Amino acid sequence: MTVVAFAEKNKAAAQIASILGEGEVDKISVEGLPAYEFKWKGEEWLVMGLSGHIMNYDFPEKYNKWSEVDPGTLLGVDPEKFVTRKEYEAAIKNLAKRADKIILACDYDREGENIGFEAKTLAEEVTDVPVARARFSALSPKEVRKAFENPVDPDHNLAMAAEARQILDLKMGAAFTRFVTLSVREKTRTKDVLSIGPCQTPTCGFVYEREKAIRAFEAKDFWKITAVFAAKGGEFEGTHRAGNIHDKEKAAEIFKRLKGAKEGLVVKKTVKEAKTSPPNPLNTTEFLKRASKFLGISPEVALETAEQLYLAGFTSYPRTETNKYADDFDFKSLVFDFARQKEYKPFTESILSAPIVPKNGEKDAHDHPPIHPIRAAARGEVSSAVNIPQAAEVYDLIARHFLANLMPAAVFEKTHLHLQVKEEPFDSSGTVLKDPGWLEVYPFENKKDKLLPFVEEKEKVDVKKLSNTKSKTSPPKKLTEAELLTLMDRHGIGTKATAPTHIETNKKRGYFENKGKTISILDTGFTLMEGLSLSVPILVKPDIRSKIEALIQEVEDGKKEFEAALADGTVLIKEMYAQLEANKKELTSNIAGTIKDEAALEDKKNYIGTCKACGHVLRIIQTDSGRFVGCTGYPDCRNSFSLPKTGALTVLRSKECKKEGAAVLKVGNKYNWAVGIGPCFKCEFEKECYPPETVGPCPECDGSMFLISFKDNRFLGCTKRCGYTHSVPKTGKLTLLDKTCETCGWKLFRLKEEVEGNESLEEDICINRRCTEGIKYWKKVGPRSGARAQGKISADSGAELGARSTARNKERTTARRVSKTVSVADSRKDRK
Repeated sequence: MTVVAFAEKNKAAAQIASILGEGEVDKISVEGLPAYEFKWKGEEWLVMGLSGHIMNYDFPEKYNKWSEVDPGTLLGVDPEKFVTRKEYEAAIKNLAKRADKIILACDYDREGENIGFEAKTLAEEVTDVPVARARFSALSPKEVRKAFENPVDPDHNLAMAAEARQILDLKMGAAFTRFVTLSVREKTRTKDVLSIGPCQTPTCGFVYEREKAIRAFEAKDFWKITAVFAAKGGEFEGTHRAGNIHDKEKAAEIFKRLKGAKEGLVVKKTVKEAKTSPPNPLNTTEFLKRASKFLGISPEVALETAEQLYLAGFTSYPRTETNKYADDFDFKSLVFDFARQKEYKPFTESILSAPIVPKNGEKDAHDHPPIHPIRAAARGEVSSAVNIPQAAEVYDLIARHFLANLMPAAVFEKTHLHLQVKEEPFDSSGTVLKDPGWLEVYPFENKKDKLLPFVEEKEKVDVKKLSNTKSKTSPPKKLTEAELLTLMDRHGIGTKATAPTHIETNKKRGYFENKGKTISILDTGFTLMEGLSLSVPILVKPDIRSKIEALIQEVEDGKKEFEAALADGTVLIKEMYAQLEANKKELTSNIAGTIKDEAALEDKKNYIGTCKACGHVLRIIQTDSGRFVGCTGYPDCRNSFSLPKTGALTVLRSKECKKEGAAVLKVGNKYNWAVGIGPCFKCEFEKECYPPETVGPCPECDGSMFLISFKDNRFLGCTKRCGYTHSVPKTGKLTLLDKTCETCGWKLFRLKEEVEGNESLEEDICINRRCTEGIKYWKKVGPRSGARAQGKISADSGAELGARSTARNKERTTARRVSKTVSVADSRKDRK
């Protein structure tokens, strides 16, 4: 007789074969896939691992073109199931033809049962041999042998529950995603797909709601009055019983009454003993929360690591809702096994020294036991067998949690002191760990003691310091993954197996991300959730998903037929879709507008600012007929402003228009333009907005000298336009410094020039030809190194004077022409 067994994965198939075949196993190939052949109990056995789901649902091909199919149509279409892995189909049928009996040995949960039924469906196309089910919670020799010696009937309801979830999720996800994506594309140019998922969206909704609360939070001032007391045993702190005082005057009044206090009185001392019990045994959600909190591992990675530990035979099956051990669980044998490991031996001795009474939770889902180690192993052994970073740390967490469940409560001594200072009440509390109990094996939750010195009632203590400290209330903290998993579990979003996937899907879609141990929503996620929340809030809330999950659970429990659950679930989805259609305009307006805003904000070159009319983004828009500033809120908002027809535009982010123009632009190297106002050189506030950066006083009038630069020429001119000019070095980079010349008071320039060998020479100089320091510079570089001679020179020869006079006249003409066409402020900006 030949028995064929199908496991969920190849690694599980290899483990099962090794256990049943007692090491005498032949690895063979079936249709190019690995399988294992051996003898057990006088029968021929063939075991093959699948690859998770090898079949999937999708709509018929004619519905796959988004632009040609109304998304709402999909809600009334029955999707088709098809094979996604043809090689597995061929291998299953090959083995089924050789079988006298088939055993499904996939993971015992909703998805595992469904995967087994996929193999069963394909096998039944070629054979009608009996099909049984082997259920086990750990790949240990004892459990595996027991499961295959006592196979049961496959669980049709469990498999159909998974089937119902697949179909309903596909209908909702496909219809809603297409509707929102296509609607937004009507209003904005985007190729992005805005994914909507029945579990994914409410999961993101939890993060969005927290972020919204953080953004809406308004900090409030409060005052706290504290005192530092001193006793014989040391110093300790106390807090005024009023706590956080939001009335400034009240805090000041209390603090005034305390002024000058030198001592306080211990009015009452209370000492209580408190016990902290071990945590409940690990179910999947609790395990994922603790892996995230204590090890910093994402839920998806934590579950995959636990899965590999299970397949390698280190821990029990990681997908379970049970947090209560069975009455016949063999704790003693497992603890004895851990006693052989040096790392865990000290804790096992205390466990074995008394009757073992485990700490249990209240839920027995009758699926699998709590997650626990099935054998003791050293860290090195785990790391060698499971090639995943932190696999050893995950195993250690599971092992220590199991041992902690078997240890006594931790005992604390809590002391509270009620003190008085000038009749004002103060409180001080401290905790001492008397017996660590389970905390000895569980370092993840070690409590830090706050010790108090030994004092007695009616004892006086010194007041060393009094403080009235002002603080602000803090906004809500961002969600951690552990908190998000708690919210999902509480509201029935996803299952123990799928919750990590929904979190990871949101990350892959770019809706939120991890920052350390917290989750931060991204712009795309916030935009989508904001749009949905304002128009179809039922999509963001978990209520409908919870109802659908309840329907699926009823199928699993045998309380509702598969077809009836699909019909009821589809009705709920259609209700949400109707709201989506009814609020299409508002939804797409919110989302499309924000998408446009985000694109405009990323385009730093053309981003102008915020539209005062609607709050969207203003940007420079180029068309075939010209350019202008427009609003991303178009067509709802038609706010726009004209721009100069020519000249490169640069947004001056640091400038604000005194006439409340939307922004200030630099046009080429010529002048500035205030958006919505016009050119700045026509504005009465020009000199106030752009005061020239002067070098020093003009020698000819009461004006000041400033640098004027052109493409091939530069010189100093006068702010009063008296016509006096002054030469500057012809070449090199000039930078005006805040430092001044100690002789004449003119500001110094830093001159940077390139010299041979690609090196640069840099020096700080005074260029004033009427200053002894300036004369030194000009003598050093020679008379022809300046851009021009100074406006009035008395010591030059006649020939030089004539030449310089001619140059000066040309420059004055240039300077006057500049003063007529370009403002002083523009000149300063050009210089910059």
